[in-house]
Amino acid sequence: MAGAAQLPPCLTGAGLPHTLPATGDDMAQAAANSRAVTALIWLIGLAVFINYVDRGTLGIAAPRLKADLGLSASQYGLAASAFFWVYAPGQLVAGWLVGRSHAGWLLAAGLGLWGLATALTGLANGLFALVLVRLLLAVGEAVTFPALFKLVVDHVDAARHGVANAAMSVGLALGPAFGTLAGGLLLAALDWRWLFAIVGGVTLLWLLPWVATIRRLPPPADHGSAGGDGPTYLQILFTRAALSLSLSQVCWGFGLYFLVTWLPLWLVEVRHYSLADMAWIGALAFAAQALAALIGGSVNDHLLRRGLAPGPVRRGGAMLGTLMTAAGLAGIPLSTGLPGLIAALLLAGFGIGIMHVCVNMMAQMFAGPTAVGKWTGVQNGFGNIAGIANPLITGAIIDATGSYDAAFALAAGMPLVALFSLAVLVPRVAPIAWPVQR
Repeated sequence: MAGAAQLPPCLTGAGLPHTLPATGDDMAQAAANSRAVTALIWLIGLAVFINYVDRGTLGIAAPRLKADLGLSASQYGLAASAFFWVYAPGQLVAGWLVGRSHAGWLLAAGLGLWGLATALTGLANGLFALVLVRLLLAVGEAVTFPALFKLVVDHVDAARHGVANAAMSVGLALGPAFGTLAGGLLLAALDWRWLFAIVGGVTLLWLLPWVATIRRLPPPADHGSAGGDGPTYLQILFTRAALSLSLSQVCWGFGLYFLVTWLPLWLVEVRHYSLADMAWIGALAFAAQALAALIGGSVNDHLLRRGLAPGPVRRGGAMLGTLMTAAGLAGIPLSTGLPGLIAALLLAGFGIGIMHVCVNMMAQMFAGPTAVGKWTGVQNGFGNIAGIANPLITGAIIDATGSYDAAFALAAGMPLVALFSLAVLVPRVAPIAWPVQR
């Protein structure tokens, strides 16, 4: 076949290939690369979906697991919090690892570990064993977002970053939505131990298409002259952008983890819904979150194509999302009937979805390709302090007061702190010029 494939080696160096017309082989390779990147985006969303199904299964099983193992609200909160003892600091280790290894293979190893940990949770016979498997789950899941952010920056062109981030945010939302719905229905029909075994086994199936996809990915994008190892963790930590975004993520995450950890219990214990009703009602907030993330990512890309500056668009979206989250969380316990409860859940979920996709893109803009792994480790590490604090604080509040009211008030108030941080503390959203570390 005639074309560039038959040119002598001396004509494939710098300069000349840029003047040659694209051949059939070139076009076929470009199409293959595009398909591989599209598959990457879909599997990224699916990985986050699985991540949140697996970590959220504890909350879904709680109405039966808590009674079966004889746990108080504080002990259940301790078990839920244990995941984040490792997950939060593990983000820093993962951020360092993605700069020194293939992010795709690192994610595959992490997912295999967390799938196994999920399945083993069904064997727990008390608080100590439950805490151990939650710690193992955290080790596996800690690599997820640093690895995914690195893959997006390296392999997805900027014009598709909105879609790629929306895929992650949709996965983050649909994971709890599907997990709450399907898990709740399974829990109504099966023992809670079988729920963990089924979820952990299905998780491992993701590895089959993932391995095939990362083998077909094109080489990472050329990011120009940025070289070396990028900024150090200390250099990132001492930036106003990283600290203020991390504060926003802590406060916003407090509301999210309240819904993931405590909403199923509240629906059953306080509103006295059946497990089947809990499943579909609880899934509504996360379904709204998925829809909002999809819309938010698409709108971001559309507005950028229309010429709007990405920084203000993403900051404005994140602020709108935090305000909606606070209003929705406040409305849940104030609702007097099912329609009001559904409206509040949908509002909270929609706000969380918009907030998540916009904050992710702000972080990627600030960090750039050389810092995105470490930045994600820092931001998610701080952000998941909410996952440590919320179960412990909420469990203590419930045991002390016998009510969820004060816990809901705290969960609704924290996103307002995030709103202040986004409006006042976060600087102009633009790439940071990092010093090159050689």
